[in-house]
Amino acid sequence: MMDLTTEFAQSTTYPKEIRGYKVERAAVEPRQTNTSKANDQIGNSQPQLIQFGTPRGAQVRPLGINLEIPLVVSPVRQKGRVDFLVFESMVVNGTSIEIGEYHRVFDLPNDKPVTLEEPLRFYVYLPSAIMVTIDELSKSTKEWPITGVIYVFGKFKKRIFRFKRVILLS
Repeated sequence: MMDLTTEFAQSTTYPKEIRGYKVERAAVEPRQTNTSKANDQIGNSQPQLIQFGTPRGAQVRPLGINLEIPLVVSPVRQKGRVDFLVFESMVVNGTSIEIGEYHRVFDLPNDKPVTLEEPLRFYVYLPSAIMVTIDELSKSTKEWPITGVIYVFGKFKKRIFRFKRVILLS
C-alpha cells in the first residue's frame, strides 16, 4: 500500500471556505486497530486517513495509460459522511499527474479500514509513462511515493453537532 505524506506546508495559505464548506486544518483522529498497532512497532506511527492501494492498468491508449488505484479509508474516532474528494498538485513517483474529483459518497469507518467500491481513475500521458517505465527499470522500488493535497469534503459529527467541513490532507 502507498501512503500519502501528511505534513502540511507551513507557507501555504488556504481560504476560510471552499465551495460552501468551512476549511478545517485539524486532522481527523485515527482509531487504533491491530494493523495500526503493528505499524507503530515498525516505525509508521502516523496512520493515514486515506491510503492508495496497488495501482493497476485499466486501459492503454495511443497517447497514454488509464490507471485505477483502490482507495482505502482508515478507521477514525469521529463519525462523518464524505461527499467527495478533490486532488491537487499530485505527484506519483516523481511524475506530476492530474486526478479528477472523486464524487462518491461514503461514511467514515469506525471499526476497520474500508476499501471504497469505486477505484480512483486517472490518466498518465505517454511521454510521462515512458519516463516512469525507464526510471522503474533502472531503479525499481516496491512503493511509489505519492505527494499532493487531498481535500475531503463532507459532514462530520462533533459531539451532538454535525458540521459541513473540508479537511485538508497533504
